[in-house]
Formats: sequence, C-alpha cells, structure tokens
Amino acid sequence: MITAGIDVGIENTKVVILKDGKIAGRATALSGGANRGKSAEQALKDALEAAKISPSDVSKIVATGQGKGDVSFAVDRVVEPVADAKAARFLYPEAACVVDVGADQVRVVTLGDQDKISEVVMNQKCAAGLGILLKSMARTLGMTLDDISRLSGESKAVVNDACGVFAEMDALGLLNRSVPREDVARAVVGAVAVRVNSILNDKIKPAKDTTVLVGGVSRNKAFVAAIKRRSGISFFIPDQAEYAGALGAALIAAG
Repeated sequence: MITAGIDVGIENTKVVILKDGKIAGRATALSGGANRGKSAEQALKDALEAAKISPSDVSKIVATGQGKGDVSFAVDRVVEPVADAKAARFLYPEAACVVDVGADQVRVVTLGDQDKISEVVMNQKCAAGLGILLKSMARTLGMTLDDISRLSGESKAVVNDACGVFAEMDALGLLNRSVPREDVARAVVGAVAVRVNSILNDKIKPAKDTTVLVGGVSRNKAFVAAIKRRSGISFFIPDQAEYAGALGAALIAAG
C-alpha cells in the first residue's frame, strides 16, 4: 500500500511517501502563505518523483499541520499531536513522550498504551514562534542557522527568555554594546531552550530516557545541547526529524 502524509507548517510544507510501511520518498517546499495548497501539490509531486512512484498509485493522502485545511486533495486531516504521536511510536516503540519544536509551535505529547495520547500541552503565546525567532536572529546577526547550530557552550550575556520580541530587543542592545555576535547567538539559543524547558518541566515532566524530539528546531545542535542541559533529558532524535508530522500522517493514511 502506498500513502502520502502532508504536513503544512507556517513556514514549510513537508511530504512523506510511505510504501508497505517504509519511507519511500520525502520532499519539502515553502508553505507560500495564501498559496499553501499549491505548495502542498508541488511538495507531493517532488516526493513522488523522489520515490519513483506515480500519483495514481497513491491509495490515500492525509494532511496535518496548521495549514492542513488548504490541502483540498487530502482524503482526511488529523491534528498535529496525533500525527506526532503516531510518528514517535513508529520510530521508537518505547517512546513515552514526543516534543515537537517547530517554526511557530511547541507541542508536548505524552503517550499512553498502544497509540493512545494521555496528555497534550501547547506553548503559550509568548513561547510561540521560537523557530522563527532563531531564523530572524540569524539574519540580524549576519549568520546562518548552520553557523548558530555549530556554536558550543553558553553565553554570559542574557536576553529575555519570556518573550521573543523582548529577546530580539535585548539581542540588538547587546550588539550595540559590542558583544560578539556569537555570544549574542548563544544567549538567544539559551533563551529558546529556557522557554521550551518551562513547558517540559513545569507542566508535563517527560521521561528522561524515552522522549522523542522532533520538528525543525531539533536540527539545531546548539539548541539540542542547551535543552539537554536544562531538562536533563536524553532525547531520541530521528534523522530528518522535521518530517515527523508528515510521517505520522502517512502512517495514519495507511491505517
């Protein structure tokens, strides 16, 4: 059986093609704002080409993500925590929790028996847009996200860890005081980790050795090191973790 999962995020649309329970192809495209439906079509086309599969061979398409309603050709749609949970248990059967840190949202899903979900916690407004904050600050600092990802250690500089807008203002103030941009970047990463950790330890307290970390921000090694230090959690992090939502949708499509 061949199925497709489409995860339409605020910045990127990801597609996973599943064939007989195995990943056959992946693709991503910019979500495109008002053109998210077209972006989803293009990402699906690219994923099918990567998998060398004809569109007519796809049995079912399921969409997830904040723009899932724009995927008119999807047979069904599922909320993001359900897709996250499905992917986490597929990748790590022993998983007890999955944390998804994306461009806009932070989701923490506690898993129960089989595929059941015990609890879901989402970020508050001030913790929204953490992935976008990192991207914006990279641009402001004249760095790439890969540059920031390669940074190690912690900064003595501090930026606001309660609000992204204030964090950016603090970062600009540090730059104006000639603090090295690498230290400013470390401070921003640390603030992002503090916000995510507040959701983890103040609300759910996930298992230390059976928690999966997914989403685009999980690719940032500096963030991963910072959140590990603060939470004490040894995360499972799959390859290409940003595709977890699309994988979960494809698995749900496969039944």
